[in-house]
Amino acid sequence: VDCRPKDLYNEGHIPTAVHLGETCNDFFRDDLEIKGIGSLKELAMGRVEELEKKLGQAGISLDRTLIFYDQREEPGATERGRYYGIFAGYVFVPFWYMEYMGHKDVRVLDGGIGAWTAEGRSLEQKTNKLQPTQFKANVMKSRLATTEEVLKIAKKEVDAQLVDSRTIDEHLGNSPTPKGHFLADKIRRGGRIPNTVLNVPHYFQLNVKDNPDAPKLRQVYQLHRLYQSLDKNKRTVLYCYIANRISFSYFVLRLLGFNDPAIYHDSWIVWGNDESLPIEAGKKVREF
Repeated sequence: VDCRPKDLYNEGHIPTAVHLGETCNDFFRDDLEIKGIGSLKELAMGRVEELEKKLGQAGISLDRTLIFYDQREEPGATERGRYYGIFAGYVFVPFWYMEYMGHKDVRVLDGGIGAWTAEGRSLEQKTNKLQPTQFKANVMKSRLATTEEVLKIAKKEVDAQLVDSRTIDEHLGNSPTPKGHFLADKIRRGGRIPNTVLNVPHYFQLNVKDNPDAPKLRQVYQLHRLYQSLDKNKRTVLYCYIANRISFSYFVLRLLGFNDPAIYHDSWIVWGNDESLPIEAGKKVREF
């Protein structure tokens, strides 16, 4: 599945790749009403039936291997901004969502189409379509953490690991959002959720040195080092700002063999705007 805009798909795509008619980000997200903010393009948990219909119409089924790919660099992005989260929602949000919907064999092309072409592989312009099918989700509720669950973790009422995938500035409370974020003026408080045990900014998981235009994941042993302080057998809940970057970190935890990873969908956009919820700031918790 080509997750890029349709015009880029038409210009050239990996042979046999299909397109969902819109970016994967738009396909899997919807406008939700978030308290104190209003409408926001966000992961939508209440859309399983709608997505069953859309996925079936696109020919996507649970019994076929599903591979998503993207374009890791967005034209015009700042050098650092391109790694801050632009690509994460395009390809890793659908990865998480399909696992949430019960798909057992979802994959992501490492490095995206940029790595594909850099290695001399061909593209095609033919429009590919799959036969419509029936898609019936087998929702895995454990892949999603609610605010209620995270509050219990923050209060140390349950034994689980809470991991912050945001930038160091966000983690310390110096900035409530990534610098330059379009929702920078929509958040009331900066800081982090209490009882967070680790901060691994999502872009630490990328090897941007060897190919900055199409970065691949770091080597597995390097990824292990980032999360070596965690217990793979414990429930591990990730949070960021709008559940974009954590989809990437979720993918990495799955790759590393964590048994019970989950994303906190509400993340800081909800937690930071709800003054009834506790926060802390300042001195960094363990990085890795």
